[in-house]
Amino acid sequence: MADMSTPENEDRVGRVYARALEARSRERELAPADQVVYEVEMLSQEVNSGASFEQYFRWASVDEICRIVARLEALGLPEVAALAGSAIAVAFPGGIPASEEEKNRLTDWSGDQEDRLTGLAGEFEAWNGRIINVLAAFHRANEGES
Repeated sequence: MADMSTPENEDRVGRVYARALEARSRERELAPADQVVYEVEMLSQEVNSGASFEQYFRWASVDEICRIVARLEALGLPEVAALAGSAIAVAFPGGIPASEEEKNRLTDWSGDQEDRLTGLAGEFEAWNGRIINVLAAFHRANEGES
């Protein structure tokens, strides 16, 4: 059975994500723990938006895409890291683009790529509760670090 997130953990992650969005809109640097929560929660929200991994790859920066697999592995989410890595390989078979401009040119996927990304998003969904719980625990343990 999949992990269920707790309301407390959902609230914590939601607050951190909202705070991070606000800070980013004002071009403020995020605390390291907030940055991790922001990047992983952004992945979750975009993949779960109904547009699969496609939405994430369109909105995430190249730098964020480059870091996401390592972030997930460091959090102890190897299964989710594998899904994200598979999605990156499907979306960008030649490797992660070197620039935002190149990424924007590569986000017009074939029907086969779209189907595969949708399938991976379906597998991702089973991990939502675990991701929230792990992010909340990570943030509680690291929120005071600069």
